[in-house]
Amino acid sequence: METVAGRFEHLEGLFFEWDGSFTWANQSQGWQIDGTVYDNGQAIQYVDLHGRGSSPEGRRILWARLQTLFSTLGTPQSISLMRLPERSWQDLQAFEKDVFQTSKADQ
Repeated sequence: METVAGRFEHLEGLFFEWDGSFTWANQSQGWQIDGTVYDNGQAIQYVDLHGRGSSPEGRRILWARLQTLFSTLGTPQSISLMRLPERSWQDLQAFEKDVFQTSKADQ
C-alpha cells in the first residue's frame, strides 16, 4: 500500500486514504474516478474502480485520467480489467474501445 500511496501522491487532485480508498475528480470538467485498492500486504490484489464522465469532453478527460492512473499501477500489458455486470475480462485496448463505443451510443 505504501508503494501505491507514493505513486498516487504525484497525481494532482487525487485524494488517497490509507484504507485503500481514493477519489480523483474535477466536477467543472465533468469527470470523477472513485476506487479502492486491495492488497495482501505484499502486492496489489485488485482495484475496484468506478468512473463517470458527464459530457463528451468529460469522458475524454476521464479516459486520459484513467490511462494516467493505470500507468501508476503497472505496465499496460500487466493490467486486466473485469467489466461489470458482464463479468468479462478485458485488456486496456479492448476496454478503451468499449468505453468510447458506449459513450458514442449515449450521445
